[in-house]
Amino acid sequence: MTEVGIAVALTISGSALLTVVRRDVTAAARCWLSLPIGAALYAIVALVSLVIVGTLDPAIALLVALGLGLVVAGITLVKGGGLQREDLLWILTGVGVAALTAIAARQWHLTRLTPDSLRYLLASNDLVLAEGLREMNAVDLVTRQIGLPALHSMSDLVGRRYLASLGPLFGAFGLGLFVWLAVDLTRGALSRRNRMVLVATATLFLLSSNRLVYDSFYINTHIQTASYLLIAVAGTWLAVSRGLSRWAVPSGLALAVTLLFRPEAPLVVAIVLVTVAASRANMTVRLAMTLPTLAVSAFWYGLGLWRHAAGGDEISPTAPVFGSLVAIGLAIALCLVCGAQRARPWARWLDLAGVVGLALLLVFYVATDPAVFGTSIESTVRNLVRDGFWLLTWVAAIALLLVALLVESIPDGRMWTIPVIGFALLYWALPYIREGAWRVGSGDSGNRILAHYLAVTVVFLVLAAIHNRGSASGGQTESM
Repeated sequence: MTEVGIAVALTISGSALLTVVRRDVTAAARCWLSLPIGAALYAIVALVSLVIVGTLDPAIALLVALGLGLVVAGITLVKGGGLQREDLLWILTGVGVAALTAIAARQWHLTRLTPDSLRYLLASNDLVLAEGLREMNAVDLVTRQIGLPALHSMSDLVGRRYLASLGPLFGAFGLGLFVWLAVDLTRGALSRRNRMVLVATATLFLLSSNRLVYDSFYINTHIQTASYLLIAVAGTWLAVSRGLSRWAVPSGLALAVTLLFRPEAPLVVAIVLVTVAASRANMTVRLAMTLPTLAVSAFWYGLGLWRHAAGGDEISPTAPVFGSLVAIGLAIALCLVCGAQRARPWARWLDLAGVVGLALLLVFYVATDPAVFGTSIESTVRNLVRDGFWLLTWVAAIALLLVALLVESIPDGRMWTIPVIGFALLYWALPYIREGAWRVGSGDSGNRILAHYLAVTVVFLVLAAIHNRGSASGGQTESM
């Protein structure tokens, strides 16, 4: 098998699985979701294998993921009718983009490597050993997780040390999804010319982000996390605000799989799920958003990390594994309980209470150790204007964001504003959780994780541009 074959297999796996949501998710959207969802399905299969069997066979995991997708597609097509011509064209488009991206990535050798990258690649070698989780560094299990190492373990199938196409594939399909969202969300809200200008401006703004483009070729978890958060936040809003409930299926999978990529993912997942808890989401959406997270967290945090990670079985609210399980479990419980009609009078304010609570926690941290906050502010400012290689991306985005938060009138707008504000508060709280201030430099994690939130922020700005208090499309909304 070649690297092109792996890319195509992941794309077909995701595309096949997504046939189950074709009533609500267009063929074009499914095209750009296919690779990330296929990779998510593979990562979850790899997780189950590692926890139950103790090792990972990349070939078997890929075949199982592909088989699961095709079985779901077969059942769906038998019950709901065959594929339309448009479906086939978009499937072929996705396969073609995956194949061309894999060819270009391998031929042009654009992969960027750092010492952090090598830790991930060493972990990918460990996972295929007889006792994969025991072989992997116990600290790296918590700090680096297994999502990216499991994906790069497929390089064994092609005699390589890593998949050069993995980052570019997420970058290409993430960009495609971003453009689709910008086009779809602006449909009917502006004249054709203004709509084209807005979509083109948003796309060029994202492409002009030096650091985000770099992350598409950098072996780390940032481009994957950025793609999955975009799917989770945008898809959830589409499921609730537009009544396209099946969007919650890819959104729920995307949200759940972030738990395999980032150590701070449980807190990010909790923010998104609390937002869903306070929304008018029906029980179908709530189940689709919570059940994948419940399954992944139970397997990974409850069985994998608890037994094998450094300090994994420590019972304390601040322990990385136990604390994460508590945060995820509480968020899931609230999301489901708040779906009951009797809970609605108080549940609708839960997201605001969560943001206020996170803000108060940050105030407590700052009061306890103001030096960490001061150093983090200084480092972040320097990184945003010069040292972090963001150029002026975040300087412009923050200025626009502050205006958008004041004037937006997006339908169910708190499903955007709460995550955006919550992610910002979490960014400033993380130095205290990780016990160290953000540092100056492009390689500091505080600088790198900003990439996770950029696409979500820009899509929110696009929506605020057409749904605001001064526009004709602004209307009755639930905004912050």
